[in-house]
Amino acid sequence: MKNRIMECLSKQRRHLMELQEAHFDRGEKELAKMMNDEKIKDTFPAPIPIIAILVWGFILLFPLLLILHPGNFSSGHVELASIVEYYVPLLMTFFIFWGNQKYMVPKWFFRGKYVKYVLGNCLCMMFAVFCREVFLFLATREPGDTWQTFFETSAIFKGHVSLLATVIICVGLLLVCLCSILISVFVRQTMRAFVIRERGRAHLEYELNFMKQQLSPHFLFNTLNNISSLISIDPKLAEKSMTKLSQLLRVTLYQTEDKFITLKEEIEILEKYADLEKLRHDEKFDFSFSKNLQDPTRQIEPLLLMPLLENAMKHCVDPEGKGFAHVCIAQVEDQLYVRMENSNFPRKSRNDAGGLGLSTFTKRLNLLYKGNFSYETRVENDVYFCELKLTLK
Repeated sequence: MKNRIMECLSKQRRHLMELQEAHFDRGEKELAKMMNDEKIKDTFPAPIPIIAILVWGFILLFPLLLILHPGNFSSGHVELASIVEYYVPLLMTFFIFWGNQKYMVPKWFFRGKYVKYVLGNCLCMMFAVFCREVFLFLATREPGDTWQTFFETSAIFKGHVSLLATVIICVGLLLVCLCSILISVFVRQTMRAFVIRERGRAHLEYELNFMKQQLSPHFLFNTLNNISSLISIDPKLAEKSMTKLSQLLRVTLYQTEDKFITLKEEIEILEKYADLEKLRHDEKFDFSFSKNLQDPTRQIEPLLLMPLLENAMKHCVDPEGKGFAHVCIAQVEDQLYVRMENSNFPRKSRNDAGGLGLSTFTKRLNLLYKGNFSYETRVENDVYFCELKLTLK
């Protein structure tokens, strides 16, 4: 039973966190639209105190239309008692709420000083009731009434306050305190969630930048190893490889600095890399690269697919000359499909075989496309299969 309750509470907590995150996302989208709105750019900023004055001005002035009878304006008679009965409790409620938010809740309630918190609110409520009685007396006093009359006739000093009035006052005080505590808790939790979100986003950006910086050195390390092995075997081929490498580095140097590049640009980098890798294979090497892009201008992170091609070209070398690597990339609307298969040499039974490149690749996928991709690898009949399905941003 206890486990079921905890599971239910955990589920509700995750649901509320998702709603909060969705609210943050909507707010960011609205702010982005406002930043691009030329009409808003021409307006002047409004300080927060002015906004508060306008809001409270509306709250205080609009009820006058409901309290004051239209006929009273023509007769010159204004019911001060009605105004006092509305505005004094309203203003006192505002000050009690303000005192709770600024001092009593954070200084007393959140620090476990509950007795001080209850006594402080009781004193505030007693003061509010006293102020109401005083202003009502001033609004309804007769010419011969004095302050002695007030103390003699006031119910709070004669002890004639009814049980119903006492209950109403206590319920009102309880509601004010409860609302103050809940609002403070929600505000603190919202601020905490926002800070945690921003910290997570900053950490994510750091990890992504770190991984992106790892990709180019990793690719360069593998390629230079390949070229160094060709120097003693075929110097002209090694020289040709260096030329192709310089062309590829020229492309990646500028494009990988961007947060996103087009699918067309990403595939061109892959093709240049494949051409460079094919130089170290013999003529029997079977290589194919097919692509079918519905919209080549769709965006993708630079060098995201490079580790897959690196892994396929690295492990497909077969001493018997039967090596092959087949690459197929397709894009339909917001779905990207990547399938690669290659001869598995040396033959590894582990489906997760791979070094730094594939490790970085999976981390980038989890950080960038969490919940929006499927990635599977397997080995069948000495053939390594890799399939990726990705929902583009």
